[in-house]
Amino acid sequence: MILYTPLPLEIVMKDADYKPSYLQIPFSRGFIEVELISPVSAKVVRILSNDLNDYLQPHLQPGSEIKLRWVEEN
Repeated sequence: MILYTPLPLEIVMKDADYKPSYLQIPFSRGFIEVELISPVSAKVVRILSNDLNDYLQPHLQPGSEIKLRWVEEN
């Protein structure tokens, strides 16, 4: 791939070393893969589910933000 731009390479590639960490959360009949934004919120990256209705939920669409609640297991 060739990128033609008048900007310096340092500006174009400034976030090239950023590698987000993803977390899979069990949901319904599958998982939601999220990127942690803060300790209490996350951004949905993708849905992995066997239930087709899960893909129609507007609050689970990729890019939407969800609130997290951490539960301790005994």
